[in-house]
Amino acid sequence: MMRTLTEVVDHLAAEQPDGLWVKAGALDNGVISWSDITWAQLARAVDYISHWMEARLGPPAENETMGYMGISDIRYPIMILSAMKTGYKILLASPRNSQDAQVSLLKSTLCKKFLHTPEFAAQMQALAMHHSELNPVEIPYLDEILQPEPASKPYYNFRRPREDDAAIILHSSGSTGLPKPIFIRTGALVAVDTITSMSAPIGRRNMHDEMFAPTLMVSMMPFFHIMGIVTLARSIYHQGPLALLPPRQPVTANLLISAIMQGRPSVAAFAPSVLEEICNLPNGLEALSTLDYVFYGGAPLARSCGDQIARVTNLQVSIGSTEILNAPNYLTQEPDDWEYFEWSAEAGIVMEPATERSFEMVIKQKMDRRHQIVFHNFPELSEWRTKDLFEQHLIKPNLWRYVGRLDDLLVFSNGEKTNPVAFEKTIEGHRWVQGALVVGSGQFQAGLIIEPHADRKAADDEAFFDEVWPWVEKANAGCPAHAKVWHSMTMVATPEKPFKRSAKGSIMRKATYELYESEISQLYKRQDEFSVPESNVLDGPTDLTSIKSVLRTTLRTCLASSSREYTDNDDIFVGGFDSLRVLQMSKILSRAFRVKVSSQAFCPPRLIYNNPTINQLSRAIQQRITDNDHNAIKVSPTLMSREEKMSAMIYKYTKLLPAAPVTGMPPPSGKYKAILTGSTGSLGTYILHCMLQSSLFERIYCFNRSVDVEYRQRKSLCDRGLDVDDLAEKVDFLTTDLTQTQFGLSSSKYQELQEDVNVFLHNSWPVNFNNSLESFESTAIIGVRHCIDFALSATHRPHIMFSSSIASVGNQHIIRDDALIPEIFEDDACLPLRQGYGESKHVASSILFRAARKSGLRATVLRLGQLGGPVDGTGAWNKAEWLPTLIETSKSLQKIPATLGGHDAVDWVPVDVAAQSVIELTLSRLEDDLSNNQLFDCFNIVNPQIAQWNDLVHTVSDFYHKQGCAMEVVEYNDWLNALKQIDPVSENIDKYPGIKLAEFYEDMGQLENRKVHFATDRSVLKSCSLANLQPLDGQLVEKWLVRWAF
Repeated sequence: MMRTLTEVVDHLAAEQPDGLWVKAGALDNGVISWSDITWAQLARAVDYISHWMEARLGPPAENETMGYMGISDIRYPIMILSAMKTGYKILLASPRNSQDAQVSLLKSTLCKKFLHTPEFAAQMQALAMHHSELNPVEIPYLDEILQPEPASKPYYNFRRPREDDAAIILHSSGSTGLPKPIFIRTGALVAVDTITSMSAPIGRRNMHDEMFAPTLMVSMMPFFHIMGIVTLARSIYHQGPLALLPPRQPVTANLLISAIMQGRPSVAAFAPSVLEEICNLPNGLEALSTLDYVFYGGAPLARSCGDQIARVTNLQVSIGSTEILNAPNYLTQEPDDWEYFEWSAEAGIVMEPATERSFEMVIKQKMDRRHQIVFHNFPELSEWRTKDLFEQHLIKPNLWRYVGRLDDLLVFSNGEKTNPVAFEKTIEGHRWVQGALVVGSGQFQAGLIIEPHADRKAADDEAFFDEVWPWVEKANAGCPAHAKVWHSMTMVATPEKPFKRSAKGSIMRKATYELYESEISQLYKRQDEFSVPESNVLDGPTDLTSIKSVLRTTLRTCLASSSREYTDNDDIFVGGFDSLRVLQMSKILSRAFRVKVSSQAFCPPRLIYNNPTINQLSRAIQQRITDNDHNAIKVSPTLMSREEKMSAMIYKYTKLLPAAPVTGMPPPSGKYKAILTGSTGSLGTYILHCMLQSSLFERIYCFNRSVDVEYRQRKSLCDRGLDVDDLAEKVDFLTTDLTQTQFGLSSSKYQELQEDVNVFLHNSWPVNFNNSLESFESTAIIGVRHCIDFALSATHRPHIMFSSSIASVGNQHIIRDDALIPEIFEDDACLPLRQGYGESKHVASSILFRAARKSGLRATVLRLGQLGGPVDGTGAWNKAEWLPTLIETSKSLQKIPATLGGHDAVDWVPVDVAAQSVIELTLSRLEDDLSNNQLFDCFNIVNPQIAQWNDLVHTVSDFYHKQGCAMEVVEYNDWLNALKQIDPVSENIDKYPGIKLAEFYEDMGQLENRKVHFATDRSVLKSCSLANLQPLDGQLVEKWLVRWAF
């Protein structure tokens, strides 16, 4: 039989009159004193107010609403229970609402009677002036209610409600407009009575078993908030007494610490923002450690704080809303899983994909809806879409981590989306930060507003930035490239404009955006201007010192992080300078020098790529000024040719190779222990997947630079729909730096690898076709030499399989007039394409070739051609590469080139097929090692079956025509000219990303359709995947178009 809250109170007053219901706190000289309120006192107070209410307001009409607003003392629950007993619905409007919001709620709920404590008399009178039907009535003081004279009589006019009768009216936050009323029905409250009867798997406990245990709880939530209602129902249905904070006091971290230390509760429930403040106070963790359980919810908790709290107490996450109250879940089994949910089987929760990475929690109505509180409030619905977003645990698929709301998603001007909540919570983990808010919807990139704690004055902005910026970098490391925040796109909130917050302390995103609308507009305007100080504008020929000064200022302007400093000889691309910053720098420098004798930019991006240090670039600029020639970049006759540079670099890294052949044990037959570099990249992920599927690889050491390599690897596999089951068993993830001796590993770990490893798949390489050869030396080429040193001194003489590129021989057909590039290696510096990437691959291959010839190294060079998206799985061709970028740009231009210059012959290989070919060729070469066949070999991994672009381009145009997007097939120069007409300002870069590769496309258009092909006769004999590969067709291209979703 249904038990109402007031019936249970009367029962408890009769059965255990002296039982504890509430410990009411009062603050006196910084010390909290506690007054115990018993069940008998509560029942008498409810009866007293019920009589008083009926006398002052009259008996309620059918379905009549009454409002209440007061200070946060026990009169709130007394008024709620009295309204229920007399038959009123009670509207609990937040005191923080605007006047317009209050009037809207009063009118929409037909509320004309409104009770309040004296403190709100003026607010009520002002409200009555805007709502003439409102009748505000002041309620008695608390002393009168608790000690009524004469003693109150029992109230017998109780009107027993039906299950679907509305009992309480709360409201939405109003973050997207005026708040809307939400009706909490009697059945929803009664469900709190039975929720602890939910079943759980053997050995598991439901979260509500502990949250609703009959122990003392301190909660910071007001009673006009749904969590306040839940704690009230908990206190009555489950006899879990409440420790109520002193009224008229702001709910601060220090106040809560005092309440915990002086009240000695067993359980506490917090908003994450306050819990983070507690964690950052000196005695915060000590206070939390005295609790048996700490519950939080409503928003994510900064991981740095959660990890600390989980080490000292049981930290549990809860989620709910006004409509659903709480979502049932099991207690987590491992402390490290504190931020994850595991849904109860009886909850009816289904996780439906919402974005590429996140899922929306949807509640489906079950036959037995007893524990589905939302369907007590909305019985007419069959499902409830919460708009709450979660990400799945990479190892434990039953666990889900809350990452925000659908409303939180930012959509950039190029259509890319990001959920900024995790980013923001990382920054809010810093003790100086009160709040962080990512902005950028409709813009080309993300911006950031950081709200300091009140004790951080505006005068300390520079020190504040220096202290907090590493946390921004930490957040940047965990988000996709399109969502990263540059230093120049960060601002500090002003004390006069504190972030707008809801009752539970979470930031009201839309309201805060509106509050900072002008500042956000200025932030993007400033970024788009790409300005330099007027003092640094030069109008004519000048000296190197002045030019270097401008370059240093420009570099600081373009840098994403103020913490990065460059000397005049540092390669800027080694420090992570990307193509967007090159465009920015190009525009600034072209304006700074104001030298215009032609339509071409004074400082085109290529000038920066070819001169990647301040010293080099200053000399190049001075030469352009002196020559007054913008059409060519003259090279001083004293500079080395590109062939001389490559030859010198090859000699540098081979001159000290040991001359004598190395002796050692050959690799054992049948089982291999391998090193794989670059395993989290696209090709690397598929290579690792192939190795995991093969029984021949018993151990795999994955080398990557990132510290969270295992997380990234699991995510990379999951994103592509690949299995992760064998990772823990077969893979050892190591954070390494190939540019360091011993790869940056400890001596013991390095020695372990030297004793175990018998094959080394070197697959990592910086991919930037604009960088100069010099930029690759310190980031990649020195690493090749360290790999050789490892192999030559290792026990099993591991075979190095090097992932090279056809760009390393991209010039061969020109200088040799060869129509077919054979599968042999030539140590000739004239062969690579005229770009740093191809040159660096040639240099690395030549170093391996000479080490094989001179020192007996076992090595194989795999010249990979253009890799496309996969045939199988859910992975996609990287949108940032030249073809996806061309197609996305073509969609915006509404025209696509009929030819691709030197790329009309389509010999592309799907990335999953290429990975399988790499493994097949690796295993074949390892078999060769057993018979001591040739130490060095070379293979071409391209598609043996060649298609033509003009056979595929209509698949692309037809695909977009079907979507209602016109796309005309035009001549290449027409397409290129249309691209050149686009102003390379920031918002256009996102809509037309081809702007970033304009020079690449210009070069591509100047090439004749290449008649060159790559021999694959030896590769197909050793790789059945390559042998069976079919020419690229429209069906596969359309699959890639669907996955790109441009």
